[in-house]
Amino acid sequence: MTNAELFIRETDYPDLNIPSAAAHLQGALRFPTVSHVDTSRTDYGQFDALHAYLRESYPHLSARAAWEEIGHSLLITIPGSDASLRPALLMAHQDVVPVVPGTEGEWKHGPFSGDLADGYIWGRGAMDIKQMLIAIMESAEYWLSRGTEFRRTLYLAFGEDEETCSVGARALVETLAGRGVTLEYVLDEGAGDVSDAADYGAPGTLVCTIGMYEKGYGDLRVRASSHGGHSSNPFRGTSLGDLAEAIAAILRAAPPPRLSEAVIRALRLLAPRITEASMSVWAKDPERYGVELLDWFCRHESLYHQVRTTIAPTMITPGAPAANVMPHDMEAVVNLRMIPGDEPEGLLERFRAAAGNRVKLDWLQQIGASAPSDLDAWGYRCLKETLERYFDRLVFIPAQNKGATDARWYERLCRCVMRFGPFLEEEDISREGVHGVNERISVRTYAQGIRVLTHLIEKTCLNGAAE
Repeated sequence: MTNAELFIRETDYPDLNIPSAAAHLQGALRFPTVSHVDTSRTDYGQFDALHAYLRESYPHLSARAAWEEIGHSLLITIPGSDASLRPALLMAHQDVVPVVPGTEGEWKHGPFSGDLADGYIWGRGAMDIKQMLIAIMESAEYWLSRGTEFRRTLYLAFGEDEETCSVGARALVETLAGRGVTLEYVLDEGAGDVSDAADYGAPGTLVCTIGMYEKGYGDLRVRASSHGGHSSNPFRGTSLGDLAEAIAAILRAAPPPRLSEAVIRALRLLAPRITEASMSVWAKDPERYGVELLDWFCRHESLYHQVRTTIAPTMITPGAPAANVMPHDMEAVVNLRMIPGDEPEGLLERFRAAAGNRVKLDWLQQIGASAPSDLDAWGYRCLKETLERYFDRLVFIPAQNKGATDARWYERLCRCVMRFGPFLEEEDISREGVHGVNERISVRTYAQGIRVLTHLIEKTCLNGAAE
């Protein structure tokens, strides 16, 4: 079954101009808005040109909304008539990753061509994530062009450097926080993975994830020192031996797994569909059967990362230049992805105690897990109901987001920060194209995503829409 076979109500909003929407995405893809950690390499003229293009392409948004450039990020405010309602915020990022040098010839259509061919729109950003940026603009323009009054204020926020350092997103958040803004919900890219729920004990059930939090990230450096010397006399051991023992100790000292509220909610949603005997009992009462569920999750490759902080030794410096020479100073890097509750400083102390005093540990970089969003929030219910309206046979479940997004910075303004791009493209196309060659999106998938966002705006922001 293809993802497109799950699309329903494709006749909603029959006056949506899909050819025009496709042309607008094509145009946006022709701006190589590549961001770099070294900002001196970033061509901000491309971002300025993209902003001008958006203003020209969406005349009703230009006339009725307030546009602000914050650095090279963009904040658009569509005012609502009811000041008692907290605003909503839809977001995406303008920047894209570079094309890997040497792969240009592997693209069937140029990476910044914006070509429309074979039913697809081609170019860097077609799946990550200019399609969401333009779809948000299309959806807002749809309502404004019909003279519709917004009851709830809607912000559109487009950062400039999500792929690198998120300076833009943080500046946008600071701007809103400085104005005392709190938000009803935030929707960003992310999740949207469709899979069979066999590993949950429900084979034949299709699940699709809504990202409600992000794991933390840390690169832990482990250093060991020695004077080297001839390998025939390793009386005091070697730096490589100390490093190996420390890494093994760190792996053994992994913090215990835990069931998050998102996992518990997902299990309860799936419980009526679970056919595996033990899981069918456990999923109905996660609090009682927590030990059994944790054991189940930790034994399944597709599930274990949801319940535990993962620890992966990834790098080690070269050792001695010959087999009969003991190495001098050495270091390794251990990569961690942290679940909420496992904080970087606490983990550092835990691993120092486990590794002992023959090595030194510190963070090269780290950021804690994001705050899990409120699963009873009105915005989450509205998104879930909207998705169920446009995608058949899918059970939408809350989950951690696999990657990092700009959304985490908005958590100080909102308790409902969701990661879901409503563009359910086929898995092989997504796997090939996101950050790879031949990035593209089908016009049909893109159009369905626009309908989702158009309906979500109608449901949450227009006259009569309230909590």
